[in-house]
Amino acid sequence: MKSTVLCYNLKGTKKGKKVTMIFGYLGYRVRHVEKKEYLKPIGILVGMDEEKEVSADYEGAGFDTEMLVMNAATEEMLDKALFLMRKEGVKVDLKAMVTPNNRSWTSLELQEEIAKEHRYMTEKNREQE
Repeated sequence: MKSTVLCYNLKGTKKGKKVTMIFGYLGYRVRHVEKKEYLKPIGILVGMDEEKEVSADYEGAGFDTEMLVMNAATEEMLDKALFLMRKEGVKVDLKAMVTPNNRSWTSLELQEEIAKEHRYMTEKNREQE
């Protein structure tokens, strides 16, 4: 399995170039997901699943937040990528791993779930301060 990272709303940005450099250096396939692909399951976007039927292109507003979805071949590859991101000062708030549960979700569904989790953790951290 080839490690893959899906990048959302990072294409053409300084941060996006850093993300591409970090993950490319580690041997990941870097894929910038376009809004028209937001209805495709995550498993198809990372190359784990074959596209069985042609789904309609997404034409809605989508989301503007930056997001990374990682499918690492090994836990070590994931750890290295996250370490290099911290070292290089590259912060993307919404990050997820591909799991057996979320690989059938669309980008829209995954972003909504990760955003909820991020808001919850941010509020919890504020309460502890």
